[in-house]
Amino acid sequence: MAYKLIYLARRAADVSRAEWPRTWKSHAVFASQFPALEAEIGWMRYCNRIDAGLPGLSVLHDGVAIAAADRLQGLNGAGFSDNDRQLIDADELRVFDMPTPNFTFYCTESLVDGEGLGEVALFRFLARRPGQGINSFHEEWDDAHIAWGKPKGALRHVHNRPVHALLPLFPFDGIAETWFVDLDHALAALADGALTGPELPCDPAISVTLLTSVCHRWPKS
Repeated sequence: MAYKLIYLARRAADVSRAEWPRTWKSHAVFASQFPALEAEIGWMRYCNRIDAGLPGLSVLHDGVAIAAADRLQGLNGAGFSDNDRQLIDADELRVFDMPTPNFTFYCTESLVDGEGLGEVALFRFLARRPGQGINSFHEEWDDAHIAWGKPKGALRHVHNRPVHALLPLFPFDGIAETWFVDLDHALAALADGALTGPELPCDPAISVTLLTSVCHRWPKS
């Protein structure tokens, strides 16, 4: 089973949108000095928001980070010393609007279709409808994609399920990721509504959809 770390990032108040990708990448470079983390990660992507001007796409968040590992413990920094943790916490506040535990999700992944990663990814952070149970949400979410017709140019579609309690500021019950060859194919898929249609079992007032492009990757190949 693959495990994921996924976070929905917002930049610090004194970091501009233009400066954001470079500043964000500098945090990855900083964190790479701590071998307890990097040694466990199979792959990682920083995905910067694309401002496509389409309805339903968030402009309140700046990007999504996603990393995969074979063990959950390999993603949660369990091997950090207290001093390491203090250094990382300080650097997070240089880059983000709040500490990362407030917006970080540890998940198991369920592959719906495809294999490879592309240069563009659509992320949907889904909150269930009021009164809906978590098991009902996941069943309905899975059913919505049983007959998923893979859009042209789509490479991979994944359901990620958090393994921890709801985060107070970001109470999402599932995270969908869909990877595309390029932006043109992602925009075409969004235009036909296949990926953001009303059949998804979520509360649209809370759920977040973000279209992104890769701005940093590890490993580089």
